[in-house]
Parts: sequence; C-alpha cells; structure tokens
Amino acid sequence: MMLNIKIPEKEHGTRLDRCVRRLLGQINQSLLEKFLRSRMILLDGKKAKSSTKVSYGQELNYSQKLSFDKPYQVKKLSEYNETYYKNLFKKIFIKETSEYIAINKPSGLAVQGGSKQKFHVDDMLKCISTDNISLKLVHRIDKDTSGLLLLAKENKVAKKFTSFFKDRKIIKTYLAIVSPCPNDDRGTIDLPISKSGSKNYQRMSVDQNMGKRAITEYKVLDRVGSRVALVALFPKTGRTHQLRVHLEYINAPIVGDNKYRGSSEFFMSSQNLREHKKLSQIKWSPNNIKNLQLHAYSIRMPESETITAEVSEDFKQNLKFLGLKLPKKLHDIFI
Repeated sequence: MMLNIKIPEKEHGTRLDRCVRRLLGQINQSLLEKFLRSRMILLDGKKAKSSTKVSYGQELNYSQKLSFDKPYQVKKLSEYNETYYKNLFKKIFIKETSEYIAINKPSGLAVQGGSKQKFHVDDMLKCISTDNISLKLVHRIDKDTSGLLLLAKENKVAKKFTSFFKDRKIIKTYLAIVSPCPNDDRGTIDLPISKSGSKNYQRMSVDQNMGKRAITEYKVLDRVGSRVALVALFPKTGRTHQLRVHLEYINAPIVGDNKYRGSSEFFMSSQNLREHKKLSQIKWSPNNIKNLQLHAYSIRMPESETITAEVSEDFKQNLKFLGLKLPKKLHDIFI
C-alpha cells in the first residue's frame, strides 16, 4: 500500500531527495536511491530521480513498508554563533528587494558548511530567515573569494536566477590582483577544465580531452610594468575554480592563491614600483598575502540592474601599496 503527501509551497523547486528528508525523515542517500529505483518512492505516481525538482501541489507517494528516522530538524545554533551571524550580517548587508538580499561575503567565510567549517553562510541564513521568508543561495563563490552573493527570498526567485546564470543572461564581474601580468591587455580564455589529483589533494586543471568547456573574458585595468596587474574578469561559464585555473594557465596567477600559483615566485629586487624607491625594501611576493586577492565585484541582471559589492579595505590597501588604481566605471566593461 502506498501513502501520499502533497508537496507544500515552501518545497517548490527543491530536489526530490532533500524534499523527502524534510517531509518524511532522515534516510541514507544510497538507500533512498534504491527505493526510487524500485518504485517504492514515486512522484505523482511515476518513477523519478533524486535530483528531480519538485513542484508545489505534486504528490509524493511512498510505501508504508518504508521506515524513516526522526524527521529532519535544523540544528539549533548556539547563542554565541547566533549573535556572531547577526552582527556579521549587519556588516556585510548591501541591499534588499522584494525578491532577494545581496551581501558582501568576506574572504575566509565558507558558503557551505563542512566538518572543518566553524562559520558559513548556510548557517547565517538560519538566523536571518523568518517564518515567511526562507532565504536560499542563488550561486556560490569560493571560501577565500570575497564579494557579492545573492540570497533569494523564495524558491521561484531562486529558480529564475539559476536559469539566468545557466543561460548566461547575467554578467558577473570579478576583480583580481595578478602577478605577473597577462601578456595581452584583453582576451578570452576558452579552455576545458576537469578535476585531477589524489583524494587528499584534488585540484582543477586544464584538460583538453576530458574537461568541461570553460570560458573567461579578462581585461587589464592597470599594471605596474610586467610584474603585477589589476584585472577584471567575466566567467561566462561557472566551473569550479575556473578563474584561478585559467589565470594560472596563462601564467598570471592570482596573488595569495596558494593552490593555483603558477610559475611566478616573487618580484626581482631590481624592479621599482610607483611610490617606492626600492622594491628590495618591500620584499613583496605574490604568495605572501594570506587572503586570495579575488573579489566578486558586480552582477548585471538581464533587466540592466547592476548590483555591486565594494572591495575590502585590505584589497584597497594592496592596490595602494602596489601603485594600482581602481577605475571609477566598472559596470560596462564586458557589455
């Protein structure tokens, strides 16, 4: 005998496996996959995959023989963590509309939780969501990348933004300090990327045979000789670590990137920088900065609305230190 439950509105657009856990209870993923294959869990009476996106009003059918652990419960945050997240949100808040909230994520804050992540955006959403609004991440950026993140206020908005990204209707601009400079002041890097390395140390790399297509446009905004440059980047695709891998491949790795550092080591002491007499007194090295110098600066929507996230004070200080200037108009670089 099959039991039935209606998909509530708050689950609209979510994955079937996640919906099952929230509505019925916790279950091992491999066992859940088995139940889906054997038709012991159906969606509107039909076989479905765990990744299928459910819709409001659909019917979830499941065998009465199935047993689930206790219903899914959001782990309650400690008072300390809750205070931390609320104060952090006030600092990084950019703007709010009827559809989304925009924040300026600091470098070092992970977007998703994990065994080694004490603080992350996913947990922060629990503090700033309400009974009427359940915020959802529209996209992600690396832990060490700072900058703009959009949080959708409901599933249909998240779905709309996701389709914008997928169909390349959004122009996303990043800023990066690189060393050495790219050979060309403007260009397009069209190179496929795949995961490589051992289980304990995996990284993305250019792979002409097995890689997925990745496209990055870039433009040098300012430079100091051939040693260091401020670069604007537009990832037309959204592969993992795409910008970092592409810049390393053209030997213009991002300063502070300890994973994709390229072949550059440090500036020669014989080179001079603006506003500094001798570089040997500075001992500047592209790998001696703790934070990755990569910032998600802006998103331009299909309706021409542009949302921006100011660069951090550390980023500004590094620009000043190197004699690099940030242009005033950055919104129309890749239009």
